[in-house]
Amino acid sequence: MSPIMRNKMGSAAPFWKKRLKQEILAAKKIVVLAVGNKSKGDDAAGIVCAEKLKKLVWGKARSRLKILLGSETPESLTGEIRKFRPDLVLILDAAQGTHQPGTVFIVEKDQIRDEGVSTHKISLALLVSYLEETVGCKVIVLGIQPLNLCEGAMMSVRIEKSAKKLTEYLASLFFPEGLFQ
Repeated sequence: MSPIMRNKMGSAAPFWKKRLKQEILAAKKIVVLAVGNKSKGDDAAGIVCAEKLKKLVWGKARSRLKILLGSETPESLTGEIRKFRPDLVLILDAAQGTHQPGTVFIVEKDQIRDEGVSTHKISLALLVSYLEETVGCKVIVLGIQPLNLCEGAMMSVRIEKSAKKLTEYLASLFFPEGLFQ
């Protein structure tokens, strides 16, 4: 889970959808990088979303889209990301904000706390900067506000629904003509 500074962001839904659509439509090559821990309740949100997305788009657009499961060590995939040479990296993760649980929002780079304490091996802020500098791509961190991050907990129903809706929205952006046409 990405720790972010608490701030008042208001209703973020229209903003994140509009920005994400613009960035995805502008990008020739995209990496979706899922981060999280499936054994820590809602921290699985990004992983679950990417797994579902992978099933939906399996066999389609391999030259344009790569979906990677980074779990707790997304930095281990930086070589694969560099090799793919994306214009955009979309990181999906549970993220603490000031939102209601299940809310999807963009985590701005300056809001990611650069601290060593998180569920990741390295700071997500460091990973974002590294990818931007070494790959030369845009990086967007898309967070889902968690409800429960306890070890051994199941993912909350509300967060699971949000992950499903996010998956469907991303699929509609990657394949505006429809997945099965």
